[in-house]
Amino acid sequence: MQNSSIPYQIRAALLQLEPSLDVDWEARLTKILEESDMALREEIDHQILKSKEIYWNRMTGGFEYKASSSLAILKHSLSNDRMQHIAKTLSESLEDLKSIQDSTQIADYLENAIEQIDQISVDENFMLQREKLMIRRTFLLNAAKVIRRMVITPPEGIRKLTESQIKCFIIEVFIKQQLLGYWFKPLLKRHSDIMKHPIFRYYLSKQQKIRHFELVKTSQYIFVTAPVMQVEQNPYSIRRFLTEEKGAIEAQTFLNVIVLDMQATEENEYIDHFKSLIECMVTVQSQIHVDVMDIVLQLEEVCEKSLIPLLIEPIQFVAKNADVVAQMHLKKFENILTTDFFKPVYEAIKSHLSHIEEFDYLYLSVHRLYSELLAYYREFKQQPALVFNQHVQLFEYKMVGYLKLLEKRRQDTFVPLNQHEWEVMHQRSLKPLQDIRFAMTEHLLDYRELTIYINKLKRQSAEKGSFFKRMTKSNQAERDLAEAYKLGQQMKHKMFMSVLQAPRQNPKCSVFLEFETLHNFSEHERHYAFPCGDNGITRLPILLRLPETYSDFDVEDFNASINFDLNFSVASKAEKTSYELNYSH
Repeated sequence: MQNSSIPYQIRAALLQLEPSLDVDWEARLTKILEESDMALREEIDHQILKSKEIYWNRMTGGFEYKASSSLAILKHSLSNDRMQHIAKTLSESLEDLKSIQDSTQIADYLENAIEQIDQISVDENFMLQREKLMIRRTFLLNAAKVIRRMVITPPEGIRKLTESQIKCFIIEVFIKQQLLGYWFKPLLKRHSDIMKHPIFRYYLSKQQKIRHFELVKTSQYIFVTAPVMQVEQNPYSIRRFLTEEKGAIEAQTFLNVIVLDMQATEENEYIDHFKSLIECMVTVQSQIHVDVMDIVLQLEEVCEKSLIPLLIEPIQFVAKNADVVAQMHLKKFENILTTDFFKPVYEAIKSHLSHIEEFDYLYLSVHRLYSELLAYYREFKQQPALVFNQHVQLFEYKMVGYLKLLEKRRQDTFVPLNQHEWEVMHQRSLKPLQDIRFAMTEHLLDYRELTIYINKLKRQSAEKGSFFKRMTKSNQAERDLAEAYKLGQQMKHKMFMSVLQAPRQNPKCSVFLEFETLHNFSEHERHYAFPCGDNGITRLPILLRLPETYSDFDVEDFNASINFDLNFSVASKAEKTSYELNYSH
């Protein structure tokens, strides 16, 4: 059996498994293995379980999760004094958390703590960033362990939330989303077996078309989650989950999240109460025109029928051309993403939206769908034949970069703009790359001339050799060579720092992936994403790679790379002009 033969659905289910958070992880794993033959079990163990530190215990006849860490232990392995102090402070605060019972106070503590961790400044220091991410992950896992053992007092309200429901949401929704980020994939699919249940078939599926809520599945409950009304909101916020907003009328209540307990769906009284809660759910329906909703439905269809299948279907690799096959596959994916997803989004922004609520609705829908694609891509790239494929990894950087640029540039794109304003924003999106190109061309000719001079000195030194040293009182050639080399390093350092300044001075139009995504992509290289296409909407971003320090900076390679990327960007001008002719105001 080839090591790439774990079926997609099994791989996807196991990659989403988090033993520290999922109460039913062992039962889910056991079920998968019971339905697999011996060869497949071995592949699952080799490819997935060992990396998650899940092992079979022959003595107990069950699985064990052996990964264990605490902030108290972690602080001793951190090399930075400030990071050690932060880990110590967080560890002590978790002890204080144990004495809190009020659910709202617990929510405030967790969300504020995560916000504070995310705001820790690391000044583009790779070691500090790595330690920051270790602190963040360990804190979340430790917090989950504490929450699971706590006594929590539910808030009063019409939902009558239970301690079990609150714990489940905090651990399996909020904390898991904070851990996985863009890779969090909790939503129930239309084709899921559970969707055949009468409550879904005859009620929730119809309500979902009206209210546009999401169905978040956990080990114990399904959380019916209303769409967020502000783009800054986290749909999986604990505070949002706990809140019941009072309306203008005394008996009126608005709900963001409703809990569905599948164990109680046979009780008529429970179903009637559940339906009454759905009627209280926040909805955007009245504010959004049906045409805009249709656009989102079309985007959902593109994802479900065209894009996701490309990330799910097995690829037939041949040893000699695996890299070529992967590149062709991703090119096909990118073409569909560009023409069937980005282009309709662009057209909608330019022509079909009339007020800010519709722009927000489209943005949130695009963000949700694209985030889901990222989660599928993560599972796609975990195939053994792709794990070490550089092209596949760099494509993920571009995918993540696009989403981060959407978030950063929402006010430049997903807002009502006339043609002149749109063009201003488009030109602004190009500025960091233009600055980088200027930084390179400003010094490139001098650097090349100096390189020629250095090579000439090297040849002269090699030709004259020891005779030159014997016949001259001073070693002038070697001094000239050393001086020229020093000047070359200074010029290289200046170009390197000038390149770094471009994204720093244009933070809204650039993404430093290693430091802005909460994922430790690389520890030895810098990856920057810059907008591409019309105002950064119609194409995946341009990706530039730089070494961690200037000493490894290859001026000519970088210059060739940026010229290639910029030429690609220029090649999209015809596309941009075509769009403008068809969709200008």
